[in-house]
Amino acid sequence: MVGRTISFPKGDGSLAHNNREFKANNVCPERTGWNRAYIRESIADAYEKCFGEAVREYNAGQKRNDRKISNYVKKIENSDNGENVFYENIVQLGTKYDTAVVDENGNLTEAAKEAVDLLDEYARTFQERNPNLYLFNCVLHLDEATPHLHIDYIPVADGYKKGMKTRNSISKVLQQMGFQKGKGRYDNEVIDWEARERNYLMDLCRERGIEVEIKGDKRDNLTLPEYKAVMRKVECLEAEAEKLDKQNETLEQCNESLQKRASDLHGQVLEMEVHNNELFLQAQELTEQIEEAEAKEKAAQEVLAKHDLRADTFQLISKEVAAETKNMKSAAVPVANLFSSEEYVKVKKSDWNKILDAFNKAVSRNHLLEKYEKKISNLEKKIAVLTEQVEKLKRFVASMGLGEAFVEFVRSLAPKTMKQKLEDAKADATEHNRQRKNPQVLPEKNKRWQQEM
Repeated sequence: MVGRTISFPKGDGSLAHNNREFKANNVCPERTGWNRAYIRESIADAYEKCFGEAVREYNAGQKRNDRKISNYVKKIENSDNGENVFYENIVQLGTKYDTAVVDENGNLTEAAKEAVDLLDEYARTFQERNPNLYLFNCVLHLDEATPHLHIDYIPVADGYKKGMKTRNSISKVLQQMGFQKGKGRYDNEVIDWEARERNYLMDLCRERGIEVEIKGDKRDNLTLPEYKAVMRKVECLEAEAEKLDKQNETLEQCNESLQKRASDLHGQVLEMEVHNNELFLQAQELTEQIEEAEAKEKAAQEVLAKHDLRADTFQLISKEVAAETKNMKSAAVPVANLFSSEEYVKVKKSDWNKILDAFNKAVSRNHLLEKYEKKISNLEKKIAVLTEQVEKLKRFVASMGLGEAFVEFVRSLAPKTMKQKLEDAKADATEHNRQRKNPQVLPEKNKRWQQEM
């Protein structure tokens, strides 16, 4: 019988993924509640516990502010020595083929129960076995294909004589934990530590009667250096495979997002076409209303100019009345009244007839003036109403955002007559509606957009 494999690769250290702040496509949301969180502590709090006192002691001894450490996390992030802010390993027993989380009925499989029991003990004993690796985040995932652990830890090395007495250094920590200083890429303290952790996992499997094998090779056929090299290679391959899986998930999400974005953009283009058609028709209608109002105003101005008697006509009538009054005064001869002090005049009959004729003319002129005064007043009121109507239409055009559409509409039709303008506008509106009803006949800009997509 082929045994199950033990996997112990390095992880990417995505705390948001580990703590399900976001969920990848391979996560089953219905089972996220099955996950176990052993410890969840922020990086800032973990660094304060591990290095806060050492940072303050170091800063107290610095006279220059530019040498003080304001944020040790940022300092490690920008380090040139290859330190990581924290490290992660993924611990897994078996694969989705022999240790699936659930069966066809959605129930936890027996193999998964064995794996959960083993991984639970490994997580609970990690800190005790590794006192210099501060475990600040540890979760067991059961909402993916196979049960597995994410263990995130910070190496805390002490005993430095210069600088900070306590620092982040994985190699120094492992040496303080008893592992020999590394001699090369495939023979160093990190590989030795990972080999010890795998041995511990194999011991847990043997205690539970679980048959296991090293992924890709039988350990019994390898020497220790060969085993370390194989484990390192296996670790790199597993990490690369997991990285590629995550990249594939990211690409799939990007592809879905792009497809949705393309669909949304296509819908927006169609909506813009409909909106432009509506703006075009509104601009056309407002053009007709404004031109009609302006025509009425022009006609009223012409009538007013034609019947304007206020200046020249009034002056002419005044001169005529003044001349006739002077003539009538010269024709009248004063007559003394013996019986009263009131003065009388006498005129010739021909002059009296002239006086009566002038009086009738004056009365007629007064009636004519009153008539035209009323007509002029009415015309002025009508012009004021029409002017206000034109201004209201113009303000409505501006408030509805139709200004550009209105100007473009007028410019595109000049210098045609208004009749030709309206005919062309109706033809354009009909063509836009036809294109909207027949999606296969697209405007040129839509065709270019589709080609680019």
